[in-house]
Amino acid sequence: MKRLMPIVLVLVLALAVVPLAAAGGKSGKAHGKYKFNAVGKLLTVTEAVAADDTVEPATPATPAMVTIWVKAGTKTVRAYRKVEAGLPMVVAENARLRLVTADGCVKVPLAQLNDEQLKMAKVKARGRISGSGTERVFTVHFLKVKAPAGYVAPSPPPAPTP
Repeated sequence: MKRLMPIVLVLVLALAVVPLAAAGGKSGKAHGKYKFNAVGKLLTVTEAVAADDTVEPATPATPAMVTIWVKAGTKTVRAYRKVEAGLPMVVAENARLRLVTADGCVKVPLAQLNDEQLKMAKVKARGRISGSGTERVFTVHFLKVKAPAGYVAPSPPPAPTP
């Protein structure tokens, strides 16, 4: 009986542990979408241009783009850190664009970010990467721009009078 107890104990312990180990968990492979986070400074903002079929040759549509000088970020943007030309990113159509001012954080259209006062402003970008190798396309889904001290927002155009 004394010889049988350790064998039974090891067998019960093995039966309890093996199913948990077989169930797995993260196996070291990437799960979900290929994402990125980047922190840096805003270099350029380019608005989207619609396709024009009326001229020869036809001009294709170009998406809205921002270029960011990357100071820090996830492993996926590490190769672009402190590159003088910056990292060009496509702005998704449904991207959340925020401008942080002394009054707080407000939603803004992309056109308002194309302001000379906001050049070299601090930026946080979050998004997804598509493609592979040199054909990678960084798509921004969230962009937060911190306005410098003394930033004055452009006034809206006057309302037309009836």
